[in-house]
Parts: sequence; structure tokens; C-alpha cells
Amino acid sequence: MVILLNSYLASIWGGYIFRYFSEGNSILLIIAFCSIVAMTVFCERFLYLKKSEIDTNTFIIRLREAIQEGNMIDALAICEETPGAISAIIRAGLLKHDRPKDQIEASMEITGTSEIAKLEKNAKILSVIAHITPLIGLLGTVLGFIQTFSEMRASGLMDISTTKVGEGMEYALVTTAAGLVVAIPTIVAYNYLVSRVKSFVLEIQLTSSEIVDLLQ
Repeated sequence: MVILLNSYLASIWGGYIFRYFSEGNSILLIIAFCSIVAMTVFCERFLYLKKSEIDTNTFIIRLREAIQEGNMIDALAICEETPGAISAIIRAGLLKHDRPKDQIEASMEITGTSEIAKLEKNAKILSVIAHITPLIGLLGTVLGFIQTFSEMRASGLMDISTTKVGEGMEYALVTTAAGLVVAIPTIVAYNYLVSRVKSFVLEIQLTSSEIVDLLQ
């Protein structure tokens, strides 16, 4: 998603931005670095969340059968062969199946906190990038205007070069555009990941509650 949005928006400004990149523009290089970091983080998080997905209904049905038969070894084996955060949390509860309910819930809560932290890992980086890249672009805009007015003051109104003024104004606008090109898809990517994590947390809470009831 973030890659497609980046490609679409970058194609609009690609010619301008590439030309300034070739001149070694520091502001655009920083924005490009932020874009690479954002895409890397999003791809890593997307693949991690995809790997953590399981068929919850099938998982619960298998566990219910094993627990109702009193076969905790099979129930633990089901959790161990199932990847993801939910199975790790349920396994922590099953290991305490002969303890009081509050101890089972406490064990699952501790493991849940750790697993949710893994799901949320690095997502904040996207939020930071989404907020700072427009500011970096705005900094480039300010610097571009400063350069333009400096040349106007040095040259005087009679000898001013419209080409140089145009280049300064263009640079100022391109840096702002580059910042937005990175920030817009990054915001979308961040909110997508947050929504996925929230759905995981809800699924974890519902599944954990059902397993605790089965153990009791």
C-alpha cells in the first residue's frame, strides 16, 4: 500500500525531484532516506502481522476438544504448532491450568503484554516520519526563499536573473512536495498498521476469555 502510494505520488514530481537529487540536494536526500526507512518498516511490520494471522475459529475448536477431554498435552501441542501472538498467550494460560482463575489470567496478561508490544514494534517510526517529513520539506522551502531573496538583494533589481529566481522558487516548492509525497502514504500506512494491531488485540481478548472459561 505505502509502496504503491509512494510510486504514484512520486511519478508526478519525479522529474523535478530527480534533477535536484542529481545535484546532491541535502534536504531531498534526507526526505529520500525517510522514505526508504518508512517503506522498510511498513514491509517488515506487514509481513510480521501477516505471519501472526491464524484461523481463530479452527484454533479454538481444536483447543476446546482437547481441554474438554482433559488432554492438556495435546492442547499445548496445538499452541506450539500454531504461530502468532494468540497461541503464545493461550499456551501461557494452559501451563497454569491447575491454578486458580486469577493466576491463569495473570499469566496470560503478562504474556499478552509482551506479545502486543511485539505487534506494535517500530510502528511509531512511521508516525514520526509522517510528522517530520513535511517539516523537513518546509525547511527546504524556507531555505529556497532565503536563497532567492539573497540573490535578488545581491544582484539588485536591474540585474536580477529571472532564471535564478525561478530556480530558487522551484527548489522551494519541490522540497515541500517531496515532504508531502513521503508523509501522505506514510500516514496511511501507519493508520493501517494501527487498525490491524487493534483487531489483533480484540481477537486476543475474546479468545483468552473463552479459553479461561473452558479451563474453569
